[in-house]
Amino acid sequence: MSTNSSPPAPVRPATKQQEPPAATLPSNQTTAALEKVRKTTKSAALYDEARTLIPGGASSIIRWASYEPYPIYMESGNGPRLTDVDGNAYLDYLLGYGALINGHAHPKMVQAISNQATKGVLFGTPVELEIELARKFKQMVPSADMVIFGTNGTDATMNAIRIARAATGKDMVLKFEGHYHGQHDYAMISVEAPPSVAGLEEYPRPLPYSAGIPSLVLDTVIVSPWNNLRAFERIMKRHRNEVAAIIMEPIMANSSVIPPSPDYLKSVKEIAAQNDALLIFDEVVTGFRVAPGGAQELYGVTADLSTWGKAMGGGVPISAVSGKKEYMDLIGPGKVSYGGTYFANSLTLAGALANLEVLSEQDNYHFKVFKELTNKLTAEVSRIGDRAGQDICVQAAPGMFSLAFTKLKKIINYRESLLIDWNKYRMLTQLLMNKGIFVHPDNYERLTISTAHTEADIERTLLIFEEAFRDLRDRYN
Repeated sequence: MSTNSSPPAPVRPATKQQEPPAATLPSNQTTAALEKVRKTTKSAALYDEARTLIPGGASSIIRWASYEPYPIYMESGNGPRLTDVDGNAYLDYLLGYGALINGHAHPKMVQAISNQATKGVLFGTPVELEIELARKFKQMVPSADMVIFGTNGTDATMNAIRIARAATGKDMVLKFEGHYHGQHDYAMISVEAPPSVAGLEEYPRPLPYSAGIPSLVLDTVIVSPWNNLRAFERIMKRHRNEVAAIIMEPIMANSSVIPPSPDYLKSVKEIAAQNDALLIFDEVVTGFRVAPGGAQELYGVTADLSTWGKAMGGGVPISAVSGKKEYMDLIGPGKVSYGGTYFANSLTLAGALANLEVLSEQDNYHFKVFKELTNKLTAEVSRIGDRAGQDICVQAAPGMFSLAFTKLKKIINYRESLLIDWNKYRMLTQLLMNKGIFVHPDNYERLTISTAHTEADIERTLLIFEEAFRDLRDRYN
């Protein structure tokens, strides 16, 4: 067992901030940032106060990291639109990091949540709504034998790994560089892994993503490069009798959008079975977005266990673990523990059920629209970048896409996703936000589409992208 101390958690080049930004403007800021400061004075004042009360100024680091000189405070949302505390309006492509699949304040969700609130929010007992949501879940995800609910993605991946360990009697977990599976220790390994520290791509060294992770955790997590079947096979052979679970995003969505290579998921599943390891698909981002049954429906590959969140709830805090009955039946007293006070509370069940009912309208018609709008948006953004003389790579899955400034024509794994111009992307996002398009300034955060976005919204978005790329070329080239 290793006794080496853990290396420091790596950071993304040029963009990741380890301390919260001050709400005052540094002297070297761009014209775009100056315009932001003029338009968002109330956000600046709120952030100044928040930093005296809350570490970093917000209860999630991602809400302030990379924003310069401060994050924008939102006041309301309706459909695909947001309004900040200073009255500025935006077309929203962050959408709660992809959770708001039906946009902000969908009337059917609002009504369902309001009706339930008058009946009771939390009982600490089973409720009929849980059965109704499970039934709806299975209707949309027929590959799942059973499903159990939690509160967020971290709950889901943590419990899925525990189930896999119990089912196999083994301890090791294999994950992939650049994949994000939540905030528990076993997930927060090699989310970011600079090659200078992580070592060879063919056999990368596991690295903690945060301070405070015990070095012993690193002895139970193996890391493999994504979309590299040869390396994965070699690593599995080396650890053939140790791996309990292989967990992956079936479409990488936290280091830009990176689809799997042809037959990659199928081959990983076969190798997992050969080594008596359970395959876990983390569909927290892709589930109910790229297809009703997630990426496994899109690619025709079913995992042993799957985790769900974000778009399943449409904005309410809910997640799920689903899978084969033989593994799900391990949950129970004296076996695999599973529970939480707020798991499957009535308010979130009502909101999630209404969300899925909207999403599945007209025989899942919205998923066809997602695909069409994504294809149109990404194709045109690529052309706009080309016309502006920019080297860009746009990659997509239905309902989400990423854009990177790079000479690469295609990004296939985490290490290639590092070969991008982080600062230029941040400049672009500031220009977009000043013109009314809300996106996250971190290049790894995907852009997403909701059922509330219309053809007219897409057309307006493309006009703003055209203006932003032109400004980027004129100001920063």
